[in-house]
Amino acid sequence: MEGLSPLCGPCLAGLPRWEGAVCEVCGVGIGAGLDLCRACAVEGRPYAWARTIGPYAGTLRRLVQALKYDGERALARPVGQVLASQARGGSEKFGITTCVPPDPRRVRERGYHPAELLARHAGRALGVKFQPLLVKRRTTPPQVGRPRDERKQAMHGVFASRVRGHGESVLVVDDVITTGATVSEAARALGEAGFGEIGVVACARAVSGREA
Repeated sequence: MEGLSPLCGPCLAGLPRWEGAVCEVCGVGIGAGLDLCRACAVEGRPYAWARTIGPYAGTLRRLVQALKYDGERALARPVGQVLASQARGGSEKFGITTCVPPDPRRVRERGYHPAELLARHAGRALGVKFQPLLVKRRTTPPQVGRPRDERKQAMHGVFASRVRGHGESVLVVDDVITTGATVSEAARALGEAGFGEIGVVACARAVSGREA
């Protein structure tokens, strides 16, 4: 896996995966015999379900960082295909694939948006059109290391839909889920705009916190 590009079949097969059961809603690892994590058991989500390949650690962490920070855009195709396989219901379930929108400043710095690349390749694998449905209304401070409540407050109302929906189901793609505040706000904006069931897929989920 030297250089992380190209990503071979054995490398894809060897990516860290969740061991055991995951929450039916947010996809976080849970104990045997349970259906929901503690948070989802007491708090509703604006999305129907969320799934990730595995925990944000080891090889999966290095892969995501290479895509986000090292310019390894070629990784988006094979990883996007893996994300497509995580989508519950497959190609018949979704009308649109979209991504969590970027901060324009970060796009200017990188020259591309990793989540959009992943979403385009996932949509292509599913045979579902990609459409940039969401826009970011304001710049947010860096979220890394911030507590869940602070992230949630910072992200509140940050996204808006570019268009009105008419009940279409949407697959939202992101790179990493940490506390879930970002994907929750994306799903909330789409629901308020009139779209139907929202599913979420991302490469990895942070393992420091066990809540979506």
